Formats: sequence, structure tokens, C-alpha cells
Amino acid sequence: MLVFPLRRTVTGTPDPYAAWEWLAQAHPAPDHALRLLLRHGRAALETGLRWDAVQVPETTGLLALELVHGPAFRDTARGAVLFLVPPTDGWGARGTAHLTDGTMVCVPAPDTRSPAPADARSPEPVDPPDLYWLTPPDGSDTLTDPLTLFEALTTAAPDEEGPLWCGLCGRPGPTTSGHRPGPDGGGHRVPAHEACAVAGK
Repeated sequence: MLVFPLRRTVTGTPDPYAAWEWLAQAHPAPDHALRLLLRHGRAALETGLRWDAVQVPETTGLLALELVHGPAFRDTARGAVLFLVPPTDGWGARGTAHLTDGTMVCVPAPDTRSPAPADARSPEPVDPPDLYWLTPPDGSDTLTDPLTLFEALTTAAPDEEGPLWCGLCGRPGPTTSGHRPGPDGGGHRVPAHEACAVAGK
């Protein structure tokens, strides 16, 4: 278990270390990942362990961000916004990339944010980092709901065609909404073929 040195928390307040430890768990060697996050402000983490990532074009992603809840970060070098979603076998929407099954993703440390706009006390603008959180994780396993994200992307880019794959059977075709069970008995909504959604496949 990862433990921060001289760790102190106040009862009833959010744990400032939880997000760091939660992110580090998305690596085969969590202690190593934590050291990278602390030392370099970023680390390459593995999809499919605790979450997948959906990479969306920057403009569309920034518009969709206002309609979803869950961790999301901006990668200006790629011109993309990446949303962390529960692992799924069949996410797909045109113009997006589903990063899963061990794909390594460079993720910023939880405290890496875009700087505030310049004001009278700090008139010089500050360039944002190339990789920073728009909605940082809080360490509580909260992720972006895939169907809510799909609906937000459809709203943000209505000219794009619909989803490509069923999140239940993994095959292409027109989709509606289905429920994908989770390992703990819970689960989440995913785009799904109507027949798969009815059958609960």
C-alpha cells in the first residue's frame, strides 16, 4: 500500500493524497508510478487496470466537458481532451480513440492544472503546461459515465455520425443504451445494440 511520508489529514476533510495514490494504482508498479508523478509531474499509466481513456478532439472535448462529470485532462501536444471511463470492451464514437487493454497513457499529476488568467497583480500571462487536468480525480473511483460522455459528444459535435460499436457484444452497428455489469456487482451504462441491451448480454 502506498503511504506518503509525514502524511496528515484532518477528519471530515478531503484526503489530499488520495488522488495521487489512486492514479498510481493504474500501473503494474504503483510505487514507481507515484515517484514519477511526484518527481516529474506526470507518468505513463496503463489503461484497463482501473480505467480506460477516451481521446477526443480538443474543441469537441472542451464543449462536452460542461455536460459530464468525471476526470478529464487536456493534452495540448496532441490537441486532445482525454476522459477517464470505466474499462469497457466496446466503446466507440466516430472521431474519438478508445485507449484500453494495456495502452500506456501519459497522465499529469493531480495538482497539475491550467494557471488562472492574468490579473492586475500578475499582469504577465502564464503559459499552461502541455498536459493538465480540466477535472482532476479525487481518489474516490469516480469515472466519467460512457453513455453520458457519448451523449455529450453528440451534443457538442452534432454533425458527427453515431457510435461504431456495441459496448456489450463488441460488434459494430446502431446502438442505444445498455448496462455493463461491474466486478463488484455494480456497473455502468454503455452504448449497446438494442437486442443486446434487452438480453442483458
